[in-house]
Amino acid sequence: MHLVRWFYPFLNGFCLGVLAMILHEWGHIVTALVLGVPVKSVGIRWNKGLYTVRETGSVQQNALIAAAGPFVNLLLIGTEPWFPLFSLANFCYALANMLPIEGSDGFRIAECWRAMRARNTTY
Repeated sequence: MHLVRWFYPFLNGFCLGVLAMILHEWGHIVTALVLGVPVKSVGIRWNKGLYTVRETGSVQQNALIAAAGPFVNLLLIGTEPWFPLFSLANFCYALANMLPIEGSDGFRIAECWRAMRARNTTY
């Protein structure tokens, strides 16, 4: 019985984190489909979590698609009055994904931003 009491908070937090991750990926997928960018596949890896493989869109499309996942998590932080742990899971997931680390959404957004600025620079 003590093992169950110890394991429940871990399992609860893990499930809430997985739900935040699934909703995050749905943000990417729905945005890609709305913008007309075909989604090739969705998968899961132990070192990457859930991921989406899609066609490459324009720089603006890529920036919006990359921002859509963390945006969903930011919206779900609003569930805090009813589901504080779920809100915390979404906050942590959004924060981690917005860091400009290679492979993250934050990195992709920064790269798109750089490309858009370079295109608009006149010499």
